[in-house]
Amino acid sequence: MFDKIKLSKAIIFILIIIAFLSLTSESSAKLVTKEDLADVLPAATMFVRKTEPFGHYLGYATEGGHLVGAAFLTTEVVPDKSWGYRDQIATLVGVDLKGKITGVNVLSEFESPRYTKGLLSDGSWFLEQFKQKDAGAAFMLNDDIDAISGATISSSAITRSIEAGLKLITEEVSYQQVDKVSQVDKGRPFRHLFLQELLWQIDFIFLWIILGLAFFSFFKKNVFLRYVTLGMAFAYLGIFKGGGFSLIDVLRLLSFHNPAFLNDLYWYSLVVVAIGLTIIAGRFYCGWLCPFGAIIEVLFRLVPVEWKLTGNADRFLKIIKYVNLLILLIIAFLFANRILAIYLVGIIEPFATLFRLSGGLIAGLWLILMLVFSSVISRFYCRYFCPLGAFFAVLSGVCAFLKLRRLSVNLPRENCKGCRLAQEKCQMDAISYHEELNRPSIDGNECLLCNTCSAYCPVACEKLQPARSKDFMSRLGAKTSLGEM
Repeated sequence: MFDKIKLSKAIIFILIIIAFLSLTSESSAKLVTKEDLADVLPAATMFVRKTEPFGHYLGYATEGGHLVGAAFLTTEVVPDKSWGYRDQIATLVGVDLKGKITGVNVLSEFESPRYTKGLLSDGSWFLEQFKQKDAGAAFMLNDDIDAISGATISSSAITRSIEAGLKLITEEVSYQQVDKVSQVDKGRPFRHLFLQELLWQIDFIFLWIILGLAFFSFFKKNVFLRYVTLGMAFAYLGIFKGGGFSLIDVLRLLSFHNPAFLNDLYWYSLVVVAIGLTIIAGRFYCGWLCPFGAIIEVLFRLVPVEWKLTGNADRFLKIIKYVNLLILLIIAFLFANRILAIYLVGIIEPFATLFRLSGGLIAGLWLILMLVFSSVISRFYCRYFCPLGAFFAVLSGVCAFLKLRRLSVNLPRENCKGCRLAQEKCQMDAISYHEELNRPSIDGNECLLCNTCSAYCPVACEKLQPARSKDFMSRLGAKTSLGEM
C-alpha cells in the first residue's frame, strides 16, 4: 500500500507538469503590434483583428477606409506547418487584394543563430524572395526559394508555412466579401480534433514503443534487447527526428516557450518521457534512449583501445558538466540571452552536428573530439561534459530527496562474493566497493540504469537504492571492461 501511494504521488506530479505546460503554452506567444502589421502591409494604416474563419488582420487605408489587404501569423493559420528544428517559427505575412505577398517578418523563433546566421531578421534576402508571390506560385525549396545554407529545416518550415497559409488566406478571406468574412466556413482545417491530430502525428507512437521495449529489457536484464533498443533510439530519435531530447528543450520549458498541446504531441511525449523517467527512474533516458549515447557506447565497444581516468582527474572532470549547465542557465535567464545560450548548447551538445550533418567549424571539431575520446574512454562525453546529463542528475537528486524515485538497479546487500564483476561492467564507473561492508554501492547521479551490472552479478540480488547526491564526488573510477557486456 505504501509503494502504491508513492507511485500515485509520482504520477500526479507528472500530470501537474503536463497541465502546467499546456496552460502556459498559449501565454508565450508574442503579440502582433501595429508596427509589425505596417511592415508587412505598408499600404494599410488601420488594422482590424478577425477571429473567423481563423485569426488574421484586415488592413484598411485611411483615405476612403477601403480594404487594401490582410495579414496572418503562420502559427495561427497553419500551426502544424510552422515547426522548425526546435520550435514553431511565428512568421507574419502581408497579402494584398490580388493575393500577392507584400511583406514577410519573422516575429518569434527559437532556432539556433549558428545555422540561421541572422537571415530570419526583417529585410534579409531570404525573406525578401517571398514578396510578390501568390497562391499559384511555386514554393519549391532550393529551386524557387533559396534555402539558408546549413538551416534547411528552418528554411523549409518558413517556406511551407507561408505557402499553406497564403492559400488559406486567399481562399477564405481575399476572395470573400468583407462583411461575410466572419461567416466563412470551409471545413476549418486549422481546428483540429484530437483524433485528427493523433493520426497526423502518428509517428510519436514509435517513441512509446521504444520506451516499452526499454522497460521490458530492463526488467528482463537482457543485454541483447538493450542494444536493440539503443539501435531503435539511434535510428528514430537520432536520424529520423534529429537528435532526441536536448537542453534546448529544457530552456523552452523553463522559459514557458511551449507549443499548443495538440499541435505537437511528439514533443510533449518526448518531454514526458525524458522528464518523467528522470523523476521516477533517474538517468534512465541517458542509458536507454539517448541516440548520441547509443553511438558512442557502440563505438567504445568496437575500438580495441581503452583508456581510463581515475582519482582526482575523474572527480574533477565530472564537475565540468555541472559547470556547463550552470553557465548556460545563467546566460539564458540571468542575462536574459536565450539566443546565445541556444547557440552555445548547439556547440556543446554534438547531437545536431552529428545527426543533421551541419554546423560550423568549432561544432564539427568538438564532435570529432568527443567521438575520438568516447571511443577509448567509456561514455566520455556523458560522464564529463554533457549539460543535459547534469540537468538529469540534479533533477534526479531532487526527486530522490522527495522520495519520488521508484526504480533503481539491483545489487546484493548481503552475501556479496567480492568478485567486483558489477564494478568492472559499469560503463560510467558509478559503482564503488566497500571493503569493510563487503558490498558495492551505486552513485545515483552517474548511474544510467543500464542494469548491466545486475545482469552479470552472480548473486541473487535485493533492491538497492542509489547513493545520495552528496556522494557523487566520492566515486573513484574503475576499469571498464571492453569485453561483451
